[in-house]
Amino acid sequence: MFTALMAASGAGWAQTGRDVYLSTQRAESRLVEVAVPEFPFSGRDPEKLGSRASRIINYDLRFSGYFKPSENYDFMRQVSRGDLKAGRIDYDEWRSLASNFLIKGSLSSAQEGKLSAEIRVYDLQTRKIFFAKRYLGSRALFRQMIHQFSDDFLMRMTGEKGVARTKIALVSRIAGHKELMIMDYDGFNPRTITSDKSIVLFPHWNPSNKSIILFTTYRYRNPDLYAVNFKTKTRYPISRRVGLNSTGEWSPDGSKVAFSLSRHGNSDIYTCDADGSDLKRLTYARSIETSPTWSPDSQNIAFTSDRSGSPQIYSMKIGASGARRLTYKGSYNDGASWSPKDGQIAYTSLLGRKFDIAMLNIIDRSITRLTFGQGSNEYPSWSPNGKSLAFTSTRTGSRQVYTMNVRGSSQRQVTFLSGGGYLPSWGPD
Repeated sequence: MFTALMAASGAGWAQTGRDVYLSTQRAESRLVEVAVPEFPFSGRDPEKLGSRASRIINYDLRFSGYFKPSENYDFMRQVSRGDLKAGRIDYDEWRSLASNFLIKGSLSSAQEGKLSAEIRVYDLQTRKIFFAKRYLGSRALFRQMIHQFSDDFLMRMTGEKGVARTKIALVSRIAGHKELMIMDYDGFNPRTITSDKSIVLFPHWNPSNKSIILFTTYRYRNPDLYAVNFKTKTRYPISRRVGLNSTGEWSPDGSKVAFSLSRHGNSDIYTCDADGSDLKRLTYARSIETSPTWSPDSQNIAFTSDRSGSPQIYSMKIGASGARRLTYKGSYNDGASWSPKDGQIAYTSLLGRKFDIAMLNIIDRSITRLTFGQGSNEYPSWSPNGKSLAFTSTRTGSRQVYTMNVRGSSQRQVTFLSGGGYLPSWGPD
């Protein structure tokens, strides 16, 4: 782990940050302009950490949707050299590049082989320091340290939690088998969690525990529902009942699991406690029910059913009988994912000849299409702040994981794995 030290920010600047945020909310075109020059490193920097730190922050801030980082690195190097020579910040020069903030940092080696990052944010309007922190940790945690600054700065500016330190679980083909992997939200540091040498599907991150992931595995010759704690490298069964145990999802507080079980022939929706006990059946239709997703208050579940003749999204209240149909547009709708913050459900819809991601507003039943036929786009998963989605797309020829904001813009490919990347599940903050 690493520590954040030396927090320093004047109370007088809190309202400045809030005003910038509010203007950003009122007009999307009003992005906060920031300049993030490369961080100098005391001593040799063979890994080019100073340059990487700047680009990580730029990516994080741009991803948040509130900032417009400068990409004129050559000019920033020139102005930084002028600052160093003069021994002061040339606010006029920096304002010609970014009108709002300058983020300057420095990296150095600390005791016991640790890395120190000191970062200051200058308000280019008031010509004063707006925010400053020092981060200390091992070199292995370099990216997480820089991501932590991005989240701290976003919190300071908006009062919202960022997602720069979150991770995404996914499935990838490794040595001919589908295995569970996790990676940073921007696609860096992918690592394999399972070695089942079989088929692993439908991961879902426990919202209340950053170390536990639910998934379906065929390792034991039957599609069983398991959970794995990847930090302790232990796994335990949730449901190994006869039939298909699949598409499991934790409740928002992590105390229960909803999943699809075919113990009576066709698949129905069931719930159980986090340890697999107290099994309860929710649906009794003769159709196939699968892919449950919890509402943020844990009172409702949306799921896929073909009771109308084709797969569509339905919802039902826990403990009540009957379900209401939510989707009518599209001949095939599946894979619903309920937003953790708003009354919205993202799902996969067959529109024309290709699958695309659509979003349903629960209140007015309006539908917003988020992708438009660039390959097949499936399996949406919400970020913990409800502002972004991860999904699978084949637009480059193979299945890879992409991210986009809630409006469908800023679509970015984040995996470039030879075994592909699909079925993403965005982890908690």
